[in-house]
Amino acid sequence: MGDTGTRQFDIFSAAVKESTPGESEMTRMVDMFRRRLWVVMLTAALVFLAVAFITASATKMYTATADVQLDLQRQNMLGSIETAVTGAAPDAGAVDTETQILSSRTLIARVVDNLNLIDDPEFNPPANAGIFGRISDMLRLSPAPSALEKARNRSAAREQVINRLMKRRDVRRVGLTYILQISVTSESPAKAAQIANSFAELYLTSQLENKYDTIARANEWLANRLDVLRQEVQAKERQVEVYRAQNGLLSASGSTLTEQAISNLNLQMVGARADLAEREARLRSVESALARGDNADTAAEALGSVVIANLREKQADIARRRAEITAKYGPRHPEMRRVAEEEADNAKRIDQEVSRIVASLRNEVEIARNRVGSISGSLGLQQTDLAANNVGAVKLRELERDAEASKTLYEGFLSRSKQIAEQGGAEQPDARIVSRASQPTEPSSPQTQLNLAIGLVLGLALGALLALLLEFFEQSLRSAQDVQDRLRLTCLGALPYLDKRTRMVDMEMVPPESYVLRRPLSAFGEALRGVRASLFFSSPDRPVRVLAVTSALPDEGKTTTALALARISALAGSKTIVVDCDLRRRSATHALGLDVEHGLTELLFGTARLEDVIQKDVGSGADILPLAQAEFTPRDLFNSTAMRELIEELRNRYEVVILDTAPVLPLADTRMLSPLADSVLLVVRWARTRHSAVRSAVEQLRAHGADIGGVVLAGVNSSLMARLIDDRPDNYSELYQTYYVR
Repeated sequence: MGDTGTRQFDIFSAAVKESTPGESEMTRMVDMFRRRLWVVMLTAALVFLAVAFITASATKMYTATADVQLDLQRQNMLGSIETAVTGAAPDAGAVDTETQILSSRTLIARVVDNLNLIDDPEFNPPANAGIFGRISDMLRLSPAPSALEKARNRSAAREQVINRLMKRRDVRRVGLTYILQISVTSESPAKAAQIANSFAELYLTSQLENKYDTIARANEWLANRLDVLRQEVQAKERQVEVYRAQNGLLSASGSTLTEQAISNLNLQMVGARADLAEREARLRSVESALARGDNADTAAEALGSVVIANLREKQADIARRRAEITAKYGPRHPEMRRVAEEEADNAKRIDQEVSRIVASLRNEVEIARNRVGSISGSLGLQQTDLAANNVGAVKLRELERDAEASKTLYEGFLSRSKQIAEQGGAEQPDARIVSRASQPTEPSSPQTQLNLAIGLVLGLALGALLALLLEFFEQSLRSAQDVQDRLRLTCLGALPYLDKRTRMVDMEMVPPESYVLRRPLSAFGEALRGVRASLFFSSPDRPVRVLAVTSALPDEGKTTTALALARISALAGSKTIVVDCDLRRRSATHALGLDVEHGLTELLFGTARLEDVIQKDVGSGADILPLAQAEFTPRDLFNSTAMRELIEELRNRYEVVILDTAPVLPLADTRMLSPLADSVLLVVRWARTRHSAVRSAVEQLRAHGADIGGVVLAGVNSSLMARLIDDRPDNYSELYQTYYVR
């Protein structure tokens, strides 16, 4: 506890000041932590030591890391040629997918089987490990397990090994790169590196196996699909040809036979019509000449006739002969007659030939006209067939499109099958090992510095939490602020606790109430003078002459406070009297060591006079009105007229009248007596009395009309009290330490 010689009055006077309305919650929180600093530090120390012990006793673990770079731009065997050539940048989803594959339970199981970790004691410790396991194995009376049970046990052990390895491996992406780090932790550095490298190698192997399986499944599926598509194309092409034949849609050189026939008939129609026009023109020419009366033999058709040409030559020869005969023999020569007959016969023959030519021309015109009609009829029939063919061609084109679509699909699958066949055997994994794991030289756990730092932070946090909990559940009063907040009263002072070492004066143990006589200038005395000043001189308009000193519960220090306050007042020159009003315990009388026959009770009963019962305190000069040893009376002495008259008489005789009353809660005496006093001083044991009890005492006193002047905290721990003050006046203690006397 605190030493009076080293604690100063300023600490306690600062502790009794009321908090200003603007005091922040942060300041109060700091005060709380200062008050509970020992809790925080002790908790932090315990947690720190526990973490340090656990860290020191923990098994050292080593972590090896292998780096794998994803290369997802490799050719996709089932992708298009463009994708295979250009590749595609791996997105975040693809990288996350590969990360999950590396973390998959299947890959971990392959690593376990590949390295035979099921027989590794680190990952599969024996069931009889340790003393208790060996004892249990020795006491086992069951028969040896069968082969099936061994297989089941090994399978279960394999699953446990997989679970343990799963907890010891970590796969993570390095930033935004395409590098995956595979970290494995083990008790052995070599084993950690071996397992990490095995993870990387089996990951690449699994990629190749997946590619082989994918290509094999693709080839099988493509082969089956090609067979189906081939049959489908053949069936559809056959259906096209059958429909073409059934509907007369046969074609040659890119067009149907009907279209070719119509084209030929059109050509024939043009020629026939031209020939008809020519022959009609020739016939009209001849008929026109005959109609004009011209010689028909001059017509173009006649001029072109060989017969008429011969007949005209013959006619010219006859004319020459007639001219010769006429010139030689004269017109009457008998030869002239024969010549005339030949000429007439020749002319007749010309006319006959002309008639024949005209008739021939007419026949030719008719034939040509009939030919045109025949061609026109055939063309009409062909056009009718063409219209029917066009209707059928709609269905034919539909069948051709369907057949062409199946053919295109078949050709695409055939091309893809050839691509896969060409790429077979060139498969590469979509990743590569950038850095193989090497044996670590330093353990990865426990991380001593980090663990100790975490332990310290955790200890401080737990200590702060514990301090908050203690503060939350704190029921006592420890500061002036507590008095103000919880009781709505003013804290008039804080009396330091006087331990045995402090009370040892001149090799004599001094009681607390007498310490102020031996050391009046001590911090204890200065605290009492501060209380006296606050009570008796703070309000000139309402002077306090009669002061009732009480407490909520027994053993709060009220009698010590009352006697010490009376002695300080007497030493200061005020005429003071202390009245022992604790009828049951006679605390003040016993504290002063008085043994009297008459006291307050006899005075109130009228069996004694005031002058006869008053005792003098030799050290201070204060008067004492004690209680004599007598049986307790049930009469209500303090609510009597005699008590009121006594108080008035003492008020007139003395400047300060201090009533040492009984505790408020156990007894009703103080509640009856408190209205007779000018003010009531409530003494509260520091850090011990529950504020609920004090509040109840305050309510009861106020219910009886008492005027509570304030609260005094008694038995204060000086060192702790100093931490409750905001401005920490103990920081300046060296400057005014000589003001106090031990």
